[in-house]
Amino acid sequence: MKVAILSVSKKGKLLSKKLKSLLDDDYTIIKTETFHKNVKNSISHVIKEYDLIIGIMATGILVRAICNNLSDKYNDPGVLSIDEKGKFVISLLSGHIGGANRFSKKIAKLLSAQEVITTSTDIHGKIAIDTLANHFYWNIINKEKVLSFNKAILDGGILHLKSNSRITEYIEDFFIKDTLEINVNKKQDNSIKNTNEYIKNNYNYILNIDKNIKNKIIAMYTGYELELKPKKFVIGIGSRKNISEKQVLLAIHTAMKNLGISLNRIDEIATVSIKKEELGIIETSKTLNKPLIIVEKEKIKDFYSSDTSKDCSKSSYVKEKFGIDGVCEACAMIATEDGSKLIHRKIAIDGVTVAIAVSK
Repeated sequence: MKVAILSVSKKGKLLSKKLKSLLDDDYTIIKTETFHKNVKNSISHVIKEYDLIIGIMATGILVRAICNNLSDKYNDPGVLSIDEKGKFVISLLSGHIGGANRFSKKIAKLLSAQEVITTSTDIHGKIAIDTLANHFYWNIINKEKVLSFNKAILDGGILHLKSNSRITEYIEDFFIKDTLEINVNKKQDNSIKNTNEYIKNNYNYILNIDKNIKNKIIAMYTGYELELKPKKFVIGIGSRKNISEKQVLLAIHTAMKNLGISLNRIDEIATVSIKKEELGIIETSKTLNKPLIIVEKEKIKDFYSSDTSKDCSKSSYVKEKFGIDGVCEACAMIATEDGSKLIHRKIAIDGVTVAIAVSK
């Protein structure tokens, strides 16, 4: 996620600097930039280039600035409004698909503030279907049906999610762990015997396994169907020599925990050709039962010479030793192929670097 923070006052500017410093420590934030004053001049640029816009100003100012630059809920960024004292974090626009609701909670925790969320599903402790799509990086195929499905779940209806076992497993893991903390008053139950009954009673969803469904999820409610297609999800890996499988798995676990997503969501693992015989990486691929994609050095050189790499970090050490600017971020983005987007920047743990990208 790329974040733009806009401010108009001196106090707002100070808060934006503080918030940027806090977000820079979050590996799921790819880039954070601050913009001070001239909101109307900045907004047309940031609304196209950033996934989330935070306005530290009166809500009215922010609304007037963005209103002529909006498209629709599937293309608009998430928008938050924060008062200059940092007391309230308001999810203003694109709460589900744009992730504004989820992010308002994150920001509120960082600032010891109160999040303000007004979407019906969230305030009633329900998880909307487009919230799931945002969290798991799914594309919604027939978007016109989303409203009906969310209304159904808000009214107490039970939605069926049908897919293959791998997808069903990571959805189940999400509900059991309550990753989004929707049901804040619900106590964690470690003695769950019937997971589907538990998910049905707490979240109004039932999970159905169908081995004939390959790479999609079918949401069903009283004869209506909504199709969701997962974006390609790739882990890029770099490492020192003779790294162990345990070290590689630790780095992957850490990155996936940062995203709040089960390892079952991973589609592929990618590394550079000079690491293709690294046993720790090979064994990790086997243990996780994920294909290992080998990216040639020349492809990485071409990648770093293109505008696609603008959000990726560069390593002088890797450049000096191997003649390329980086490994894990480039490998993840190259392997996703279809309009790749970095969702977890490079993290280095005990000799292993990991980054995550998804397709368009």
